[in-house]
Amino acid sequence: MLVGSAALWLRGEQVTVGDVDLVIEPGEANLRRLREGMAGLAVRPDAVPPVHRLRELSVATAVTSYGRVDCLLERGRHDWDPLRQGAGYVAVADAPVLVASASDAWALRR
Repeated sequence: MLVGSAALWLRGEQVTVGDVDLVIEPGEANLRRLREGMAGLAVRPDAVPPVHRLRELSVATAVTSYGRVDCLLERGRHDWDPLRQGAGYVAVADAPVLVASASDAWALRR
């Protein structure tokens, strides 16, 4: 799920987007998919932590040719259900992207 300034921008808020912040649904399969996805986008794939480290980290970051991607792992472990309840899909280049509600995205920024 997209959170942070990119989520706010997609929700029509007037904000500057400096990076991409994500929250994933907890679970081993999602950690594996996250690792593969981040390594596939990263400028330095070897810098993306292995799955066993992702289980412990609060935030995992990948630097991509598009900019920085932060996955807020601890936030996902603790807040996935309430964040998911307020989230909805927004079409980005004809692809559905799960985006946090504006109120949840603002709350996360605080």
